[in-house]
Amino acid sequence: MIVVDALITIDCREAEHLKHEMAVFVSDWLGAIPTMKLHEFVLSTMDDKNLDAEYVVKAIKEFFASIGETANYGVLPKDEIIMITSIHEGPIKKEKPENSMFSCSHCGYVTPYEVLLQNHMKMHYF
Repeated sequence: MIVVDALITIDCREAEHLKHEMAVFVSDWLGAIPTMKLHEFVLSTMDDKNLDAEYVVKAIKEFFASIGETANYGVLPKDEIIMITSIHEGPIKKEKPENSMFSCSHCGYVTPYEVLLQNHMKMHYF
């Protein structure tokens, strides 16, 4: 069992078109809070408990199985970062949804701009 900090990052650069659906599925599976970023999302727990990286990987693989994409993507964990990689030479589908949203893990604030989210997050720490 690999246990990491209370935050774990899932890098979705090669599966960006699936990022939002994956974040919802995985966070629901784990009971975690997703925070959306430009090419990734970060999972945090509600009670500052540590996340089990193996369980996160299992949830991501279950997501790919649920949409029939198991043969197209690999899941590579390394400490607190999990990379989603395309098994084929080029990405299968490389389009970014126009309605991408970023959310605050502390209060639920939602914005389409990552810069606004970063500025908003500062208020929680000052």
